Amino acid sequence: QTLPISTRDLMRLLSHLQQYVPAPAAQDDFDLRNQLEQLLTRVSVKSGRSRIFAEADEDVINLVAMLFECMLDDRNLPDALKALIGRLQIPLVKVALLDKSFFSRSSHPARRLLNEIASAAMGWGACDDHQRDSLYVRIDQVVQRLLNEFVDDPAIFSELLADFLAFTQDERRRSELLEQRIRDAEEGRARTGVARQQVERVLNQALLGKVLPQGVVTFVRQAWSKVLLLTCLKHGARSVEWQADVRTLEQLVWSVQQHHEPDAARMLALVPGLLKSLRDGLNASAFDPFATSEFFSELEGLHLQALQGIGGSPASASTMVEVLAPVVLQIADESQVHSEPVRLLADDASLRQVDKMLAGCWVEFQEDAENSLRCKLVAVIENTGQYIFVNRTGMKVLERNRLDLALELRNGVVRVLDDTLLFERALESVIGNLKRGK
Repeated sequence: QTLPISTRDLMRLLSHLQQYVPAPAAQDDFDLRNQLEQLLTRVSVKSGRSRIFAEADEDVINLVAMLFECMLDDRNLPDALKALIGRLQIPLVKVALLDKSFFSRSSHPARRLLNEIASAAMGWGACDDHQRDSLYVRIDQVVQRLLNEFVDDPAIFSELLADFLAFTQDERRRSELLEQRIRDAEEGRARTGVARQQVERVLNQALLGKVLPQGVVTFVRQAWSKVLLLTCLKHGARSVEWQADVRTLEQLVWSVQQHHEPDAARMLALVPGLLKSLRDGLNASAFDPFATSEFFSELEGLHLQALQGIGGSPASASTMVEVLAPVVLQIADESQVHSEPVRLLADDASLRQVDKMLAGCWVEFQEDAENSLRCKLVAVIENTGQYIFVNRTGMKVLERNRLDLALELRNGVVRVLDDTLLFERALESVIGNLKRGK
């Protein structure tokens, strides 16, 4: 005749096994149900009666085993973490035996601890040096403490959860500061790009096709372009300041052109204000006055010449050039140049998926057969449409434009990770399987 063992005796057997949970590397061979069966056989032999598990207890053991199978198959969970989480099966069976609300209460400290560990490790790389990684060390400590100290008082889960949350909040604060800096820098870079295009447009309107003294063309390209760029960034292209600097440029160009019908009165009225505006602009941009003093003496000569030329023909001392090539200002970062012109239909599924990606979502890039990179989207830059990704510590690791990202999604190079809670995902899946099984 068979006799079920009490839940208390089952807890004792589990506590005994808990001391022999193998290291993460040898985790694969450890089958809890198998180990418990062997212990039960020994108990049966010793007592001379066939002992079994009570049905309710056996259901708990089986359900937790299914949850662990599910969690350890989860593609969103980094492999290094699977080995650590696998070691928690006995402590979680014991919690579930002690507290039946474990399965029904999503705020249960043991479930939350598991979920928090999994979300904290979402950004773990495949090849991180675990022994030196503070997060890995911290999770390892949690696992060790549960295996060493948890007998039958589930309060240890609340304590470990509070410690772990304090640790991850510190980590998160640090990475959020870095992420904010990266967002600011990227937005700044995008604004500079837009401002640079504005400045190029204005310079080309003013210079292209005109015959002008070489010194003036050089000055406009090298010095006044920077004044315009700063004004555009600081005040915007609709500001009074910007319009004033553009007007100064137009007046400068007019003042050094050769005019068929010279207008001495206009010239005399214009020059003092023009010189003042040029000096003010350069000072505000912190230009070296010595570097520009040569230009100002040349300009003075050009203006005198223009006025004298009103009487006769000018004896031009300055080389005149016809401006034929459009001005292209130097870009600090040339990596933005997009090479392959690939098109996707506007309603392509992968483009739709890219548009659904929000800052904070985790993705995994498969760099080659061996290496993958997990990173988090921190910003989509409005002006340029660049998607900026950082690693777990908040360092920028990648940027992509919308089209490239859609193509990579389509080709399976990148996949969006599921950041819903690990335990809830597993529970949903197990319940679904059981329902289908019935």
